[in-house]
Amino acid sequence: MAAFLNLIRFPNLLMIAFTQYVMRYAVIMPLANLYGVEFQLNGFTFFCVVLSTMCTAAAGYAINDYFDIKTDIINRPGKVVVGKEINRHKTVMAHGILCAAGIMLGGFVTWMAGIPELVLVYIMVAGILWLYSFTYKRQLLIGNFIVALFSALVPMMALLDIPPMYEFYGTLLLEQDTNLNYAIFWILGVAVFAFLTTLSHEIIKDAEAFEGDATYGCRSLPIVMGDQYTKRTIIGINISIVVLLGLAYHFFLRQLAGYFSFFYLLLFLVVPIIFISGKILKATTSDDYRRAGNWMKWVLLGGIAYSGIVLLV
Repeated sequence: MAAFLNLIRFPNLLMIAFTQYVMRYAVIMPLANLYGVEFQLNGFTFFCVVLSTMCTAAAGYAINDYFDIKTDIINRPGKVVVGKEINRHKTVMAHGILCAAGIMLGGFVTWMAGIPELVLVYIMVAGILWLYSFTYKRQLLIGNFIVALFSALVPMMALLDIPPMYEFYGTLLLEQDTNLNYAIFWILGVAVFAFLTTLSHEIIKDAEAFEGDATYGCRSLPIVMGDQYTKRTIIGINISIVVLLGLAYHFFLRQLAGYFSFFYLLLFLVVPIIFISGKILKATTSDDYRRAGNWMKWVLLGGIAYSGIVLLV
């Protein structure tokens, strides 16, 4: 069981669940309550939204480890699961079962939301994650952008709650001259934050995995453009995150929870990002990049947690 949980990156799956529940209950629900509207998707259906995302991501992690056996033996020999604790055949079976579960659950929740055609998104995501593991991750920046885009999709899946609410309460919202755009824009902002932090993290991972990737012909940014260019790219992305946080605070967040937002963003997001950038600048070994990548995960968690705290205080 422990080997399987390692294969599907169970802590990352918990992060997916945390993100989507925060978006629903800390972002959408307070606004819905303010306007006197209720969720039209029940708790079980939303649980299926979360579970479908987790299954799809778990399938992606499993097939990624399947295709990365050779590079992982060099880059992280102590963490290799496929071929040691779980054989390759069972890994492929797990991928297929998880993919099928994610798509079926996706079909159910999109049908319940009244937009069944969106099941195509689940099918496309499952297919692209397979292609990512098979080929895209070995190409310059394409794999990095794919993972970052899928990270951005995680909070956006909570938007499945919105169409049924408009369907049922559209007339009431028009009479009140209100809408749920505030929640939509907030979630889109979280998606942009998730995209940029994940993109930075993925490039840091490429720098960490330089040795194994170079051995097997991967065309990651560090291999193609070199260490210094990679460092400048990571720091540039990190600077853009800080700038966007500053703009978000200036034009919006300071009106919502002024001093709290300022100190939270400063202490839990901006300072850690600056710290990470300093570590990247000085990094010389794979362990240096690994530690910086772990810090970036905490930054992403801090950004998600902010939504869960500030909108409920």
